[in-house]
Amino acid sequence: MTTPARTELGQRLCDGLDALPSSRRFTAEQLEVIYALAYAHVAQGQYAQALPVFAFLSQYGPTRRHYLSGLALCLQMTGRHDEAININALCATLFPDSVQSTLRIAECQLAAGRGDEAKATLDMLVRYAEAGGAGDVGGRARALRDLVSQESTA
Repeated sequence: MTTPARTELGQRLCDGLDALPSSRRFTAEQLEVIYALAYAHVAQGQYAQALPVFAFLSQYGPTRRHYLSGLALCLQMTGRHDEAININALCATLFPDSVQSTLRIAECQLAAGRGDEAKATLDMLVRYAEAGGAGDVGGRARALRDLVSQESTA
């Protein structure tokens, strides 16, 4: 399966975010030094401490996948599931080749008690995996979908 291309909307969004003045305030090297701090917090399971750092990074590097993914992860791990879904949806729009964001959306939907939405998201991921995409995410999506299906019939 070919790598999905960014949609026209996704490209316009990316271009608009790159054009923001905040995108040019810090150099890539300066942002990466700050990222190392956020990454260290996440590696130690300190998601609440990493959250404001990733929020800062996402403001000044709004099209860098690892900043947005870090922000979404911290939001998810601190129980802010709706916000995590929004950031993961942004990641999926900007980086359609990264299905991990869609899987994280399903995880947040499950954590927020929205099983039907999660099942629909997981069904979509499983179909994508069966068509040759999703890589290692496909197996996890399949397992979560099966778990959700079992719980809904119990």
